Amino acid sequence: MSFPAHQSLQELYVSCHGELETVLYSRLRCRETAADICQEAFVRLCRSEDLSGVGNLKAYLFRTAQNLVIDYYRSQTARSAAIVEWPDDTPPEVEDLRCAETVALGEQDLDRLIEGMASLSPLCQRIFYLNRFEGLKQREIAETLNISLRTVEENIKKALVHCAKTLDESK
Repeated sequence: MSFPAHQSLQELYVSCHGELETVLYSRLRCRETAADICQEAFVRLCRSEDLSGVGNLKAYLFRTAQNLVIDYYRSQTARSAAIVEWPDDTPPEVEDLRCAETVALGEQDLDRLIEGMASLSPLCQRIFYLNRFEGLKQREIAETLNISLRTVEENIKKALVHCAKTLDESK
């Protein structure tokens, strides 16, 4: 059945909707996807600015639907290629390095670091804390404390050197 160009889209919908959806279902084997693509084909036809040059609206509609099916398969192929195997939820076997001796040594080092930090000036402690524990960048610290960037850099360096010396002395 061929439709003249002047025939309304509503008549086309009434006469071809079921047939188009059946054809789409035979290719897709999914009723929901067939219905979605059928609807999209009609929507695209309705949005077309000028259908006066189309001699056979039904053929044009079916060709539009066929192109949508091709786009659908392309997107499914791209989507399946983009899906990465998700590892199972079991965590990998990791050697448990915690033992009483290791934990005790780590706690002693931490205590020494805390004591060593106490000997630094309050400004140096504050800058080091903001940088290492709050994650602020040096420029942000300078703005927050209203001090120069150079002061921030020097105090961070001073704190790091002090931490390294403290840990070296303990060994």
